[in-house]
Amino acid sequence: MKPYLTTPLLKKFKHGFFDRTGGLSDKEFKSLNCSFGNGDNKNTVVSNRALVSQQMGINSSNLIILSQIHSSNVVEIKEIIKSDYIKADSMVTSKKGICLGILTADCAPVLFGDFEKKIIGAAHAGWKGFFNGVIENTIENMIQLGAKLENICVAVGPCIQKKKYEVGIEFYKRFIDKNSSFKNFFFINKNKKIFFDLPGSITFVLNKKGIDKIHSLNKCTFSEQEKYFSHRRNQINNLGDCGRMISTIRI
Repeated sequence: MKPYLTTPLLKKFKHGFFDRTGGLSDKEFKSLNCSFGNGDNKNTVVSNRALVSQQMGINSSNLIILSQIHSSNVVEIKEIIKSDYIKADSMVTSKKGICLGILTADCAPVLFGDFEKKIIGAAHAGWKGFFNGVIENTIENMIQLGAKLENICVAVGPCIQKKKYEVGIEFYKRFIDKNSSFKNFFFINKNKKIFFDLPGSITFVLNKKGIDKIHSLNKCTFSEQEKYFSHRRNQINNLGDCGRMISTIRI
């Protein structure tokens, strides 16, 4: 497998933002597709997840993946559980050996860590989950586990970037009505098209919660077709569903 992306902020935790390369899937899912929900061969996905687990230094059973539903739901992982079973979009844990895995294909994978307290979190932040508080809820759940706000470091992985995230006027109004400060994360071009800065908005909310140790990798899933799956790119090109990248963190 090719190397995955990491961030210095989380260097004390084994973690990685994997791209779409280095796996066993073929055709539209080529090659490191880690999702069962898009029509790829199940055994191939199992093998891809095993490759990721090997890179993380764990058994495949220790890689925990949620049934993501674009919600703000957060679960605490207290023990090894069956993946793709719990419906939620964020996890936190203090258990050594458990690896949290988030699947994305334009939405933002967000990894959290408090090294001093040995507590981690991982969130799937699409616009719906983000709008409804998945980032804030993850932080609150980490604090309930014993994390200290001043210790928490956060990395925002590859996702669709502002120049490619065109949205409609109702989308814009929804965010502005919630908090007028979100206006700073929309760009309207000369053709009156509106674009949304998802990673910038995530950083804004993190700052608002009191977190300043943040690293956004600024990799665009839509633009870099050879490296990343992009659901929006596939939809625009009438290509159906696509694979999903995985982002992981463990204590």
